[in-house]
Amino acid sequence: VGRATDWGSSSWSAKDVCDALGSIRAEGEMTVFDTRKGESLFAWPPASKGAIGAVRQSVMESSKGGQREFRVGEVIVPTEINGYEKESELLREQFIYPGVDYRIMTMSDKDGNNIFSTKDLDESERSKAKLALRPCGWKLQAQLWQKDGMKTDWPVEVNAGLLSSISLTRFNIGSAVPRVVAAFQRDWVAYTFALMVAVSPIPLTLLARNAVSFYAIPSASMEPTLLKGDVLLVEKLPGVYDRTARGDVILFRPPQTLRDIVTNNGSQLSSTSLFVKRVVGLPGDTEIKLVGDNDVLVNGSPSVGPDRSLCGDEPLRLIDKLLENGKGKNIEKLGENDVYVLGDCKGVSVDSRVFGVLPKENIVGRPVARIWPLERFQMSGKL
Repeated sequence: VGRATDWGSSSWSAKDVCDALGSIRAEGEMTVFDTRKGESLFAWPPASKGAIGAVRQSVMESSKGGQREFRVGEVIVPTEINGYEKESELLREQFIYPGVDYRIMTMSDKDGNNIFSTKDLDESERSKAKLALRPCGWKLQAQLWQKDGMKTDWPVEVNAGLLSSISLTRFNIGSAVPRVVAAFQRDWVAYTFALMVAVSPIPLTLLARNAVSFYAIPSASMEPTLLKGDVLLVEKLPGVYDRTARGDVILFRPPQTLRDIVTNNGSQLSSTSLFVKRVVGLPGDTEIKLVGDNDVLVNGSPSVGPDRSLCGDEPLRLIDKLLENGKGKNIEKLGENDVYVLGDCKGVSVDSRVFGVLPKENIVGRPVARIWPLERFQMSGKL
C-alpha cells in the first residue's frame, strides 16, 4: 500500500539518470509490506478505489476523533486544538510546528522494528510508534529551524501519540487555515506581497504598465552589483532617458541586433523582454574601443562603473566567441540617438561590445531600488 499517486513519491528512469551523470551504480533493499491489485486512478463508484479513494480514506481517518492511523509516506499537518496544549508544546520542542507539512519518512514500533502503518499494531501499542518526520521543502525549513536552535538534521523521531489527535492530512480542508497562518509566520513579507498582488490585479497591472514595475534579475551579467534573483523596483515614466546619466543602471528593450544574437543561439525573446545594463557611453562620445582583457575605453579613458573582473567567468567562455564579431569593438563616435552599455560582469555580459550601440529610445526604465532580498535593500543611487 502507499503508491506514488497517493503520497507524492516519485521515481526516475534509470537510463535517464545514467545518461545525465555518465555512469552510476546504486544498490539498495526494498521491503514490500503489502500490495493492491486491480485498481485504477478512477473507479466506479467515484472515490471508492484508486488514488482518489486513498485520498478520501485518509481524510476520513484523520477526521475521526481520538487516535488516528499513520502510514509511511503520508504528509501530515499538525494543528493546535484546545485541550492539547501540552502535546503541541512537546512537539515544538522537537521543531514540529502547527500548520507545516511533514512527510512520514519511516516508522517503527516501540521495539524499533520497521512498520508501514500503525494499523499493523495493536491499538494499545499505536501511540508508542515512532514517526520519522521531515518538512516538505526541507531545505528552506531547515534554515528556519536552525535559527531556533535546532542542532540535529532531519528527519526527527516523534511519538505517534503526540500527533494522533492533533494532526490532519494535507487533503483535509481543516488544515488550510493552519497552513496559511504558518506560511505567514515563516515569511510574512513575501506572503503579504503575494496576497497584495493577488487581491489587487487591476490597479497593479495598470501601475506596472504605465509607471512602475518589478524586475527580477535573470542572469549573472550584472554581478556583483545585481545578483541573479534580485528584484528591482523600476520607474517607467515617460522621458526616462532625460533622467539618465553616465554610470546609471537602465532597463531597455533589446535592439534587433541583440534579438538576432539570442535567436541564433537557440533562445526566444517575447515582445515584453527587457535587459538591464549600465550606461557608459553617451551621444557624441568618441574613441570607444575594446582593449586588453575585454575592457572598454570611452573618450580614451576606462569606462565608468565598478571593477568588471570581480565576478566569475562562464565556464565555456562563450563571450569570447561572441566578441570575435562584436559590433561595438571600435566605434569612432556615438550618434546623437545612441548610447553604449555594459554589464558589470565582463566575463558573462552580452552588451554593446557584442551587439553594438543601443538606441536611446529603447531605454524604458530606471531602477528606483533593489527591494529583494531584504538584507540587500538598496536605493538606486548606490547601484
